[in-house]
Amino acid sequence: MASFTSNILVPTDFSKASNLALEAANLLAKQNDAKVTLVHVFEPRGVLFGGEPGMEDGHGVAKDVEAKIHAELEKVARERFPDVSKIKTALVISESAVKGIVEYAERENVDLIVIATHGRSGLSRMLIGSVAEKVVRHASCPVLTLRSRLED
Repeated sequence: MASFTSNILVPTDFSKASNLALEAANLLAKQNDAKVTLVHVFEPRGVLFGGEPGMEDGHGVAKDVEAKIHAELEKVARERFPDVSKIKTALVISESAVKGIVEYAERENVDLIVIATHGRSGLSRMLIGSVAEKVVRHASCPVLTLRSRLED
């Protein structure tokens, strides 16, 4: 039987809620011998400005911040995917998490995005919005969403 997916993208914000997506992606990767990419999208939002000390990457992201994110991604990959042989990590700098996730998925020919929702509803969801919901609407590949009711 042919695998329905060979290239899985798992966006993470390092929250407790995102652990649910990591678990599901791990299971799918093992079942399908799929490649997994853990991605974190960093949104500078003018907090860090070019010209500040350590701002040599051209995106306004301090080298130490970038190194910490990469280290955390590698740690998650080791701890959550010990049996998955084809795993990589990526840091995406983007004006929005949605744009970063969707564009990365298209560029890397991702077959499936596995993403957790934070389980917000009502006013909280209306004010904050849902990255997962917007990824579902804009992604060109299937998106598996997993709802978490955890408070981060």
